[in-house]
Amino acid sequence: MKALKTFAVGAAMAIIAMSGSAVADTWPTKNITMIVPFGAGGSIDRFARGLAQHWESRLDGVSIIVENRSGASGLLGAKTFLSMPDDGHTMFVGIQPTLSMNIAVQNADFSLDDFAFVNFEQRDFGDVVVSANSRFDTIQQFVDEARANPNTLSLAMILGGGTSLFGLALIQELDLNVRVVTFDSGGALRTNMLGDHSDATISGAYGDLSLGDQVKVLAVASPEPFPGLEGAVPASEAFPGLDIPQIGDSRFVAVHGTFAQENPEAFDLLVESYKATFESEEYQAYLKSSGTDIISGYYGPEVSTEQAKAMSGVVERFKDVLTNN
Repeated sequence: MKALKTFAVGAAMAIIAMSGSAVADTWPTKNITMIVPFGAGGSIDRFARGLAQHWESRLDGVSIIVENRSGASGLLGAKTFLSMPDDGHTMFVGIQPTLSMNIAVQNADFSLDDFAFVNFEQRDFGDVVVSANSRFDTIQQFVDEARANPNTLSLAMILGGGTSLFGLALIQELDLNVRVVTFDSGGALRTNMLGDHSDATISGAYGDLSLGDQVKVLAVASPEPFPGLEGAVPASEAFPGLDIPQIGDSRFVAVHGTFAQENPEAFDLLVESYKATFESEEYQAYLKSSGTDIISGYYGPEVSTEQAKAMSGVVERFKDVLTNN
């Protein structure tokens, strides 16, 4: 009787183990929540909602719900995401290097390893832009005047993201003495720029592309000319020999690092489902209609993780500059 009882317990444990494995290897099994660490209406929110709409149409009976958890430059949303179950049904749609700034500058109690990056879908780059009426036609003209007249020219930007990291790094690498003027929103920054209230502005290449002939983009942080802004010289090309970071704001999708580590088969299913959505005719048509196709791409977890770590290295390199501004 004792042997029979031992066999029964062993069989039950085996069934539980098999059941757990089957569940771990299946994704999705319930509705999905996407945490966006910024408010509704912004570029990251539009990205998340567009992706969610097309992705859930490919998931049989599963809904993807987007939740905005803004605050503390994205830190609140990241902490909210990490506090939720790590079962692959909660995703984080964030921005890098903002996430690394949360860690390095705001001393967040988490690390990049807590996030398993599915894809860096949208890659934008910082730029130096002036209004069409500006006396500056090249980045070299701006730099020459800034050096000839220290603490006279003004450079406007929004602190806290990849574009401002590019701007602050540019100031340091070029050893410029300029007045930094900061804004809290893109709307206010753009109004300031178009009104010629600052001598130049640090912004995002993709957003400035939509302004057409209202502006002149003097330089971009991209390694090559930015699509649609071919006349704007890459900053690394304009100033060879200087280590100016090729950075901006990259929008990504991630899940919990522990989910990817402990459930590799389920993580692979999630990645494959995302990739199929991204490559679908419907989603590609949506990207083209929204104009985001020029900054969108599928890189996959491995390359996306490398990109995240590379940007984190840039944040660490300029940590003192970021902390003092």
